[in-house]
Amino acid sequence: MLLDATDLPRPSARIAPGVVHLPGFLSREQQKELVDQARAIAAQHAGTPVAMRRPMIGHNQMKAYLMSLGWFWATNPYRLVQEIEGHAVPPVPENYQAIADRVIGAARELDPALTPMRAETALVNFYPPGAGMGEHVDAQEEADNPVVSLSLGEETTFRIEGRKVVLMSGDALVFGGPARRARHGVTPPRPGTGPDSIGLAEGRINITMRQVRPT
Repeated sequence: MLLDATDLPRPSARIAPGVVHLPGFLSREQQKELVDQARAIAAQHAGTPVAMRRPMIGHNQMKAYLMSLGWFWATNPYRLVQEIEGHAVPPVPENYQAIADRVIGAARELDPALTPMRAETALVNFYPPGAGMGEHVDAQEEADNPVVSLSLGEETTFRIEGRKVVLMSGDALVFGGPARRARHGVTPPRPGTGPDSIGLAEGRINITMRQVRPT
């Protein structure tokens, strides 16, 4: 790794109304636990209809691998379901809610208008080398509560409504309020920028947690 998130003075920042960046929020140990946990869940459900996969978007297949927890993000057409071909979607791990609560608590110190959220669904996305995600809107959830995003592995540039934020391993990001339905996307991971000790040799894992149903 070229740089660690803890090597640079990167203060937490309110990027825009409803968008808060929390650099270095997760320790190396916490990052490794999340990587190991995601790998174990993926292995448990490999070969089933709810396995980590590269979804088809229209006639094209995504470069990133996605694993749905709590609710399954289905495409063609876009929708959230809790069962695929008789297979229940893996539940959201209990520790995700605890992490989301801590992230929201820290983010509200910079943007008090942000509301709490229930981690009813989560996407665990693996971006191998060269894989990014074009700008899109998270619109399948009925709830308008904030999205909590965690970055693990190589760094990327997150884009939201014309603004750019460099995300490094261990960073947390929240977007809610007026930015909840904002267009956003990420560039491919930058090779050689991930930490050596979290169990991810290359690429990037992004965990995004959302509330599905209104309070």
